[in-house]
Amino acid sequence: MPKIIENLEEEIARSSLKLFKKNPYQNVSMRRIASEAGIAVGTLYNYYSNKWELYIGVFEESWKETYQILSANCKNTDNDYLKNYIEVLYSEMKEKKSIVRELFRYIMNDLEIGEEEQKEKFKRIRFPNVVINQIYELFIIILEKEFKVKLEKDDEDLYRLFAMLQTNIPLLQQNFKKEKQNIDFLYDLICSFVEKKIV
Repeated sequence: MPKIIENLEEEIARSSLKLFKKNPYQNVSMRRIASEAGIAVGTLYNYYSNKWELYIGVFEESWKETYQILSANCKNTDNDYLKNYIEVLYSEMKEKKSIVRELFRYIMNDLEIGEEEQKEKFKRIRFPNVVINQIYELFIIILEKEFKVKLEKDDEDLYRLFAMLQTNIPLLQQNFKKEKQNIDFLYDLICSFVEKKIV
């Protein structure tokens, strides 16, 4: 009788992320993922048609978890809303950095795909749009709590600020190693922006 694994998709995601964090993308096979998850390779293919689709599915799922962490943190915090938000986002992006860097390297070196397919693959390993919108909406809620103001979520300047936060975290992590100072810098930058906006 085959063994039944509860929450199999979660187990596949957990096993895959564990392998992708420790190994280059091309060194992680579907067979190895199945073995790590304790399932047959055929069972894995019932869920994902190939390794790329599995990776993208797992990567998107990990960003949904980031949103859940940010959301829970927002609800459970009585003060320092913005600082907590930045700390969680910083930590989550740091955890995913090696996976994204490895995937970019893999796509750039794949000589079998054309330029259009390469662009499409790059697009898919960035923040998933639905999740990014949820994280952005949470960002607005955080700013409203922190500064006790009402903000318009379709304000282009606020979205620019949020986009800057996404791009600056990896740059700061790469070029400046002191995490607390990086977080303080981002916090001060955002505070300065919002304070000018609400004057």
